[in-house]
Amino acid sequence: MAKESRPTRPGFWEEWSLTTKLLAIMMLLMLLVLTGTSAWVLENLRDSLVQRTDERLISASETLAKQAYRDVFQPAELQSGSGDDSAEDAPSSTTIDSNSWDQLKSLLPGGFYVQFYNTDGDPIRDPVAPEPQNQPILPKIDEKEVYARAGEPFTVAGTSSQWRARAMKVKNTDVLVSIAVPFDREVDNINERARNTMIGIGLLALAMVAGVGYWAINNTFRPLRDIEKTASRIAAGDLSQRVPSYPRNTELGRLSAALNTMLGRIEDSFDGQTRSEKRIRQFVSDASHELRTPLVTIRGYAELYRQGAITKSEDVANAMERMESEAKRMGVLVDDLVVLARLDEQRPAEIGPIDLHKVVRDAAADAAAQAPDRDISFIGLDGEDARPVPMIRGSESKIRQVIVNLAGNAVRHTPEHAAIEFAVGVVGLPETTDTGGADSGEIREGAAKGQNGRSGAKEKPRERGFVTGGVRIFRRGDSTGSDQADTQPTPQTDPQSAPQTGPQQAARPTTPSGAQAGDQPGAQTGEPSTAQTGASEPAGIVPDVTAAGSITVDDSLRGFPNGRVRFEVRDHGDGIDPEAVPRIFERFYRLDVSRTRDTGGSGLGLSIVKAIVENHHGAISVHETPGGGATFRIDLPISESGGPTADTRKDER
Repeated sequence: MAKESRPTRPGFWEEWSLTTKLLAIMMLLMLLVLTGTSAWVLENLRDSLVQRTDERLISASETLAKQAYRDVFQPAELQSGSGDDSAEDAPSSTTIDSNSWDQLKSLLPGGFYVQFYNTDGDPIRDPVAPEPQNQPILPKIDEKEVYARAGEPFTVAGTSSQWRARAMKVKNTDVLVSIAVPFDREVDNINERARNTMIGIGLLALAMVAGVGYWAINNTFRPLRDIEKTASRIAAGDLSQRVPSYPRNTELGRLSAALNTMLGRIEDSFDGQTRSEKRIRQFVSDASHELRTPLVTIRGYAELYRQGAITKSEDVANAMERMESEAKRMGVLVDDLVVLARLDEQRPAEIGPIDLHKVVRDAAADAAAQAPDRDISFIGLDGEDARPVPMIRGSESKIRQVIVNLAGNAVRHTPEHAAIEFAVGVVGLPETTDTGGADSGEIREGAAKGQNGRSGAKEKPRERGFVTGGVRIFRRGDSTGSDQADTQPTPQTDPQSAPQTGPQQAARPTTPSGAQAGDQPGAQTGEPSTAQTGASEPAGIVPDVTAAGSITVDDSLRGFPNGRVRFEVRDHGDGIDPEAVPRIFERFYRLDVSRTRDTGGSGLGLSIVKAIVENHHGAISVHETPGGGATFRIDLPISESGGPTADTRKDER
């Protein structure tokens, strides 16, 4: 059995805060520095005092030796003043009488110990002691000792303190003299005063260092405490907190930048997870609600049939038809749910160049084939002929599904007499061709008339389409209203091949900002040229003209630096309540529940459209069609190598 590891108790040092540790380390270093400095200063001070004492001792001993020789130990012949030269070689006296001794003691400097010896080291007279209770303990002073000392001061012990002594021979005599002065007490007094002074200065320095150090450490660690508080709030659940920013060339700056980046990613991850969970819960709730109705219907008819309530052949056929209808509706719903699930997972699809001009033209032909009695047109954004557009990149099948969904909604949810228009063009590109004075920031659609030499006074009729004998025929009416046959047919697309998704009524806002330039004669979009508006806009920013004629910047262009291809599906139906516009792309949202269920819709069509467009980095919006109805506008970014294709150029009329 493995032995369980017991948690170790943190040591005394580990329990201290970082501020306390740094302050303690700083104080300890300061104390060591002050102690070492004081010891060095006191030692140098002692050496200086000893040197000064030695200088006094040497000076006093030299003076004493000269005075003793002249007044006491000089030969008698020299003292009498005779001129005989042989008197200098006469032996000197080695005795001191009382009068001479008293005279000599009066000449001695105060505080010195003096003792005279003969060459054998015997004292000649009692010593002169400044302090009888404190006398030096001198070694035997004889001629050999004097020569060994060579006149250098030395330290000897005393009865109560140390002494500095010097031994020398009186010149031209047989007399030795030793002189000593106490120095330990004086040096100790001076050293003690110096030591006390340095201790006071050291304590004051430590106190100042402690105060300044605590303030400096406290201010230095304040950002760390802010980070700690921020981390505590984040741990409490507030992921929106961020640590303050500091210069990036500092450690705190790099730390705060890294932490903020990490916190941003964590917040995005949690927000994404929260949104995903919310979507899943809402999705499951809505899906279960939508599936419950057809299941209840099927189960109800099955129970009626089992209980014998349905006996007539007509009632049985009607029940089977209803059960089949509800089963189909459930199948459509499940298929749409699968599509949305795949779009939410953002699975990689086949990406390639897409000729949107051709795709939209095919969708218009398909719609004309499904509704041959409708007035269905394929035009440019400016109401003129549809021109080639640059290539975009994406999944062509998904983009076709978007157009088919929007076209199906327009056909199913507008009156039979309502016209439908499919428009395509380019916006957000600066004009590069000389337009005869037009501003260079015009978009291609706004400058189309200037490029093609058309006159603004005459409106060019638009293309209209209908189905005859299974062939998509485009006809163009002249200014008098007569029709002229076009020479280019387009193959009809099987209407059954286009998938039909949830029917949702097109929405139209009633605010002025939702109005388009189509309010002006001959215009169908909200991208007029600068020549039309009389004002210029920066390249890549297309102005929208409101109903009152004022210019507003279309903010959706700001996400398309290389320009964009726009296509619109416009209907001229009754429109919807503007209050429903914000929810038009929500899943399972229906404007008219009974009508959409009767037509077999799942309420997911526009949700699928929005998901596909966003996966292609595009934007989708709903606008009011001039004169009534709704316009679904989709913008897709232009590929960097995008340009009109050869097929599109050949198909253009």
